[in-house]
Amino acid sequence: MNKVCIFYFSGTGMTKYIVNKIKQELKNQQVCVDCIKIENIEGVPDIHLISYDAVGIAYPVHSFNAPQIVLNFVKHLPETDFMDTFIINTAGEDHLINYASSNLLIKKLNKKGFKVFYNKLFAMPSNFVVKYDDKKIKELVDEADKKIPITVQNLIDRIPYLPSSSALVKIVAFIGRLEWYGAHILGKFFYAKNSCTRCGKCVNNCPNHNINIIKRRVKFHWNCGLCMRCIYNCPEQVINVHQPFKFLRFDNWYDPNIFIKKISKL
Repeated sequence: MNKVCIFYFSGTGMTKYIVNKIKQELKNQQVCVDCIKIENIEGVPDIHLISYDAVGIAYPVHSFNAPQIVLNFVKHLPETDFMDTFIINTAGEDHLINYASSNLLIKKLNKKGFKVFYNKLFAMPSNFVVKYDDKKIKELVDEADKKIPITVQNLIDRIPYLPSSSALVKIVAFIGRLEWYGAHILGKFFYAKNSCTRCGKCVNNCPNHNINIIKRRVKFHWNCGLCMRCIYNCPEQVINVHQPFKFLRFDNWYDPNIFIKKISKL
């Protein structure tokens, strides 16, 4: 393995963190790595993969599934006779119920000739509804760090790892796809408080182009993917949600002193 391309989608930063770590470890093993944000593929007429030995796709698990933006991204990939492919995903818990998240993605990749040989889940701090304490956050991040070298060596050695999921888990994942539609509705209930400075960071960071500023007011529309970038990257922390969804917690999910210091920019 000499050259790898990793396409990734990250909302609040956990998947990006893991991708950074994998990239660095691959480079330590003398493997050249290109990392490309999935949302940057939009509008690109051709994706050339002929120079790569393997392709990776990384994403956060959304309601036991890959995010819709990741599944839609596969449409942009070229047809291939055979391309070694690995999947990396992150979730708030390393639980069997999250193992089916890649099923539909793998099916779509297989139709295009991509051979998925590795599918690894990393447990990272929860960023939705449940907020972990700082001790657990640090434990999860440290444990993920320890698994990175092993994962990378497995990728280099082409060691297959494809966890299976039961019929019940597959059914739960199928039902979880309802979130794709629920996200559009919930996103419309987001709003920016009056203390918003209209810096435009949420507009620029939204992968679904769901936010704009009209007449000096931040407007949320009907195409939210519930990645929560707008909330977690708002410098003033002014984005909130209207009733009847106020019961959902959108607190900052980590202590920056624990997490951000570990992140290196791509």
